[in-house]
Amino acid sequence: MPRPVAALLALILLGSCSAHPPPAAAVPDSGKVTRIPVPDLDLPRRMQGGAVLEEAWTLRSRLRISGLSAMALQGDRLMLATDDGQLFATNCPEDQTLQGCDDRWGYDGRLVARGAPRADLEALAIRPDGSVVAGLENMPRLALLQPDGSGYQIAKLPGAPNMRSLPKNSGPEAVASLPDGRLVVLPEGSVTQEGQATILVEQPDGSWQTTRMLLPTPGLLPTEAAVAGDRLFVLLRGLGLLAGWQMQIVALPLASLDARPDELPEPVLVVTLDEQRIADNYEAMAVRQMADGSYTLLVASDDNGFTLQQKLLLLFSWREEGA
Repeated sequence: MPRPVAALLALILLGSCSAHPPPAAAVPDSGKVTRIPVPDLDLPRRMQGGAVLEEAWTLRSRLRISGLSAMALQGDRLMLATDDGQLFATNCPEDQTLQGCDDRWGYDGRLVARGAPRADLEALAIRPDGSVVAGLENMPRLALLQPDGSGYQIAKLPGAPNMRSLPKNSGPEAVASLPDGRLVVLPEGSVTQEGQATILVEQPDGSWQTTRMLLPTPGLLPTEAAVAGDRLFVLLRGLGLLAGWQMQIVALPLASLDARPDELPEPVLVVTLDEQRIADNYEAMAVRQMADGSYTLLVASDDNGFTLQQKLLLLFSWREEGA
């Protein structure tokens, strides 16, 4: 299919992804996720930005993993979520790269949003105390997830920032926890025409400080964030009629989150995905720093439940120049 036509179809599909997906069957124990290597890719492959694409898989499972939209990693615990509130968990041994994550994903329940057609769960963050914070794009707000035995319930997150002024479906797509438990939020709908992304940083007193980050490519929007080592990693996504799906990952020193308004930090480009066979709607990311100072990154695509898109899982390794 010609790229412009495929991109137009993808745009139409993305615009219709707010429809309520078919109900998922509650799997009480766990289900094996089969990772099928994408054929005819020359791997490992160094990408623009310096990251190395180590693995690229499509996913198959009896679990309804369609619409994967968020990841959060803490220690050896990796949580995954879909955009209709399905939650899963798996094990990633702390001394291994994220390639070593267990392919037995436990079904963790479904998030129920009272008073809303569905819980459009687009971001997850696990704080050091083990509590889980969710970014609900369609409400839009941050919420605390409380386990209730059969899943999770949405609870109020004390001190959460007010994001009611954000456009519909442009809420907190990217949320991460700092090492001290404070939160970092990048709303999708707060990117300026000049390519500056808004970053909300929780302060020790519970207030929120606003800063901005220069994006390397205007038109891309933040869809995920993760903290590893002393870096904030941000996953960026875009869709154009000619370019199709675009994906970048950038890294920002945590210290730069305290920069003055007249000193906008410019992040380091980690990767630009330039392989069209695996270009898609990437929305979920987990990052781990290894003992040698390098990073391993796991990125997943949200297929929106449509056959024209793919359930993709990519594994990158990255070491910052001069580190």
